[in-house]
Amino acid sequence: MNPMSMLKAAALTAATLGVLGGAGQAVAPNPTSAQPMVRETGTLLAQTFGNIAVNEASLLVVSVPGSTSQPHKLYIVEQVQASPACWSIANPGAEPTQVNALWNSFDFTGVCRLQRDSNGYAIRLNGQDLAGARFEINQRDGDLLLQFAPSTISRDRITIGRGNGISPTGFTQIDLNPGWSLTKRTFNGAIVSSHLVYFTNDLTLAQLQSGQTGGGTPPVTPPVTPPALAFNDIRGNRYAAEITRASSLGVISGFPEDGTFRPTAPLTREQAVSVMMETAKKVLPTSALANLPQSVFNAPFADVAANRWSAVKIQQAKQLGIVTGDAGTSNFRPTDNVSRAELMAMTYKLALVRANAGAGDTTSTSPVPGIEQTTGGIIPNIGNPPTFTDISGHWGEATIKQMAAFCAIATPLNETGTSFAPNTNALRDYTAAVAVRAIDCPAARPQ
Repeated sequence: MNPMSMLKAAALTAATLGVLGGAGQAVAPNPTSAQPMVRETGTLLAQTFGNIAVNEASLLVVSVPGSTSQPHKLYIVEQVQASPACWSIANPGAEPTQVNALWNSFDFTGVCRLQRDSNGYAIRLNGQDLAGARFEINQRDGDLLLQFAPSTISRDRITIGRGNGISPTGFTQIDLNPGWSLTKRTFNGAIVSSHLVYFTNDLTLAQLQSGQTGGGTPPVTPPVTPPALAFNDIRGNRYAAEITRASSLGVISGFPEDGTFRPTAPLTREQAVSVMMETAKKVLPTSALANLPQSVFNAPFADVAANRWSAVKIQQAKQLGIVTGDAGTSNFRPTDNVSRAELMAMTYKLALVRANAGAGDTTSTSPVPGIEQTTGGIIPNIGNPPTFTDISGHWGEATIKQMAAFCAIATPLNETGTSFAPNTNALRDYTAAVAVRAIDCPAARPQ
């Protein structure tokens, strides 16, 4: 074979390995340069790739909501152009750090670079690439751990970073552990065209597996105590922390006969009203609660008897304007399941009551929602609310949008994708989360 044929064969082999080998595309910016042939030696690749430090402030390592089979996915987002911003932080200085995924709100081509799988990121240890590493984001004791398995069959898991909790929306920034940094792959001194990002550590794989961390002497950290959960059957539920918080606030309870919460069970309309009124007690000023009835002698609605367990709370919600009867029938349908859109309508009306009552209340120490003078709606306090693809033309469209932009109360079904599923039954876990968000969210959250 002549020298030119050998060069072409080498280039073709390297290009094939770059695309199919799971280590990302490996093409130098100079199109006339052949990529090096990659030879696998054990678990490390002996090759001529290099790496270069990057401005880590322009890169975001983030866990994003995934699917049922993979609840948490790893993204690396890079700010390529100065504006518009690819992301923002909803709770600066707090943990876990909640990320507003601004890249989902515009055409980010040329502005943001998203690396979403092992074609976009890899492991580099002690100056060598690690072949076959498998990345995972695992939920452990209320935390998210970014880990890798050294090979597809390895049972070892080495932790690269953690979320220090799970944000309410699931978009959680991952902080790298000591000894780890981000670099980019280079060839012949130039960053490869794929902009593959390395999770880089100066230690060898054997040193990491022995428990060393790199980056000097590791800090001494106290053991992590798993957060106590209010109910055994919410372990692993994406709303577990909010369910526990809602239970501690007394806005929703479990089932005393067996001590369960039944997070994926639907709620009836009267049960939803009960949650709303318990939430109202936490967010409304005393002046707005003082005139609410504590007993009823007449049916609040034609199909709600005065002696029904929920009659008082339904009457209270009716008096506040949180619920109304069906047009033309004066029925409330207390035992029908409440839909996600109906739950948003109740929550939105409660926010309006809070805004109007709190505006003139001088005894309240907590911030209240603001009212937009032109529309009469709630002033948004979320910089990047989700855009739903299944609410156009729905009777609750405007309300759902309002609740998405206010305290991130309206979020995608199961916190994944772009569907709100307005006609789907509201489940107990999401309802608990809605109540907690309405209570705990400051009205003037930073943008």
